[in-house]
Amino acid sequence: MKTPSKFPSNAYFGAALLVVFFFLTCFQAQGQVSSAPKDTLSILKNEKVKYVPYPIYIDASIEIGLGWVGANANAGVYLNRKHAIGLSIFAVGTPSLGDSYNMSCLGLQYSINTILDASTNMMVFYKLESGKVINYRWTTDSPSIVSAQNDIKQSQPYYGRIAAGLRIWCFNFYAALGSTGKLKTNYIKNNGQIGTNSYNFTHFTFGGGLTLPMHKSKKTSTSK
Repeated sequence: MKTPSKFPSNAYFGAALLVVFFFLTCFQAQGQVSSAPKDTLSILKNEKVKYVPYPIYIDASIEIGLGWVGANANAGVYLNRKHAIGLSIFAVGTPSLGDSYNMSCLGLQYSINTILDASTNMMVFYKLESGKVINYRWTTDSPSIVSAQNDIKQSQPYYGRIAAGLRIWCFNFYAALGSTGKLKTNYIKNNGQIGTNSYNFTHFTFGGGLTLPMHKSKKTSTSK
């Protein structure tokens, strides 16, 4: 009696394995294709432009107002990406004929920076300045006044300023408003009469200049 051949059962078993392998391969390929866009989308979503400020900054600008011309220079350090402190040197005067007022100041500066676009280093900034008037002068082209001298003891040589502006790359544009305490100057007329001139340096100016070094930005990507 012949033993039944096992070939048909082996063939069925092999065919079943091929079918299972086919389905597993299809599902794996489909899973890879469907998951690829999700992975790419995840990477794109997690890719960010990181704003990296230098630890120091230097500003230099020219200011022009209604009858006022000035210059401003600042140097300081960033406490973080938003806050900075530094020193400010400010000089302003009236170049017009007649009575002329000029002063130079030294003070402390505090700035708040809000980043709008890290790729172009665009930010809105606000600055507060406060300090001392280190030099001031009042002059006049009146022929009756022969000399003038600052009255340091009777003056209030302090100043304050506030500025708001926009910075793009290394360029800054802003508007500033400032004032001082009363500054007094004693003068002598050609007839020997002594007089006193008391005034405040109040000014509103528009400024523009450079900020160095430039802030830098870099792209970082993280995938979950």
